[in-house]
Amino acid sequence: MSILIIYSNYKFMVTLRVTRFHSVSNSYLLSDICSASSSFIALSLDELVGQCVIFFLAGYDTTASTLSFASYLLALNPGIQNTLYEELREVLQRHKGELTYEALQDMKYLDNVISETLRIYPPSPRLERLTEADFKLGDTGITLPKGMIVSIPNYALQHDPKLFPDPEKFDPDRFTAEERAKRDPYAYLPFGAGPRNCVGMRFALMQIKICLACTVTQFEMLRCSETKVPLEFHLGPGLLIPKGIHLKLKSREDKILLK
Repeated sequence: MSILIIYSNYKFMVTLRVTRFHSVSNSYLLSDICSASSSFIALSLDELVGQCVIFFLAGYDTTASTLSFASYLLALNPGIQNTLYEELREVLQRHKGELTYEALQDMKYLDNVISETLRIYPPSPRLERLTEADFKLGDTGITLPKGMIVSIPNYALQHDPKLFPDPEKFDPDRFTAEERAKRDPYAYLPFGAGPRNCVGMRFALMQIKICLACTVTQFEMLRCSETKVPLEFHLGPGLLIPKGIHLKLKSREDKILLK
């Protein structure tokens, strides 16, 4: 779908909501964004549309690609997949088989698996920011002039062996609370950082957790004859997989029943 089509559709919907939100009784995300813009910080129409488009892309493209990469990594690492399955079983037993928000919050190893997937295969290999004023970089003698685009190579950062030893290894234990505390918080930037990080981050992560939990409880992910190792991809606006990801799904005999 063309980004221009997405933009024009959201511009129409935002314009409609902005002119009517006072009379809308239902609580929708789009209405909440428009309401917040009117009552707290005034955003331009383009800014409102931009935030909605980011939510759409985060909820679609990021979710789809991260689920594909996570499935690939789990298929190549059956021990990790089994550990994840056992956590899902234990947590869902405590929550009576209901995949609620509270149950998802208890799935710490699932969080780690997703975080490690995003480290190895970030949604965007680099981040860009535009300076709004001249900025002096500490005592370096370097000044970034207003209007300069600053590119942050987060793919390179997240594969730096000084920050993540053996960076090509899939190791969810890098993201335990103890391991996180040892690292600079800006070493890991799949969604950016600070007040201008990805506005759709929490929405995308929740979707990924639900989809991955539902899949792993029902199916075992396995390599097949067409599975590429290592995975072939190109760096572009995102990580592009020209030949796709091919795996085998096997229905679990001991699948977990969800309510």
